[in-house]
Amino acid sequence: MYRNESRIKRQDYSYWPSDASSKTTDVVEELISGIMEAGEVDIVGIKDGIFLVCSAINMATEIAKVYVDDICITNIEVPVLGKTSAISVHLTQKQAGDYAALAEQEEQEMENVEEQTISVSRAATMERLLTISLLRLAKLNEIRIVAAGSSINDAISLALSLTKGQISKDIVGTKLIHLYSISMRNDPTKSIAAISIYLQKGITRECTKRQMNLFKK
Repeated sequence: MYRNESRIKRQDYSYWPSDASSKTTDVVEELISGIMEAGEVDIVGIKDGIFLVCSAINMATEIAKVYVDDICITNIEVPVLGKTSAISVHLTQKQAGDYAALAEQEEQEMENVEEQTISVSRAATMERLLTISLLRLAKLNEIRIVAAGSSINDAISLALSLTKGQISKDIVGTKLIHLYSISMRNDPTKSIAAISIYLQKGITRECTKRQMNLFKK
């Protein structure tokens, strides 16, 4: 974990690829501690550290009064890693919105949820996923990218390729990002972090100034 007290506030946290093997519970402890101290927390995940961040957020929101207030994904330039994907999440102690309800509404408004859903897994190459997504966007106004576990990293990379990569003929923006948990296939008693990213043609969405400052740090 990258922590520099002279540059980052006590309630701001950043996780890098080298942190990917860290225990989720350790990160949850940091988040809950920050929430108790300041009432709000900003957490950033870089590349392979994204899944760790998403897992910790899901666990924290399940066991404590911790709520997702805002989520942003973007590409950043890192000296060691080069251009890479990143996620920034602002957490608060008071619920400002219901992401689950918003996601449900999005799916209800879709013409064909199954056709508009791109499932990301390690079995498919990024090139294949990108081509499928572009084919769907060519005839549909909105698509949903879903992934669970470590595939969350690839799902965010795919979404950024479509929204920031200048490959789509149409302007495509991120309409909604929903973090949640699903039961594991091999053990229904355990859960794993999952993500749904809703992309829509004709819109753009930029990160807030606060989030961009966090990415710069």
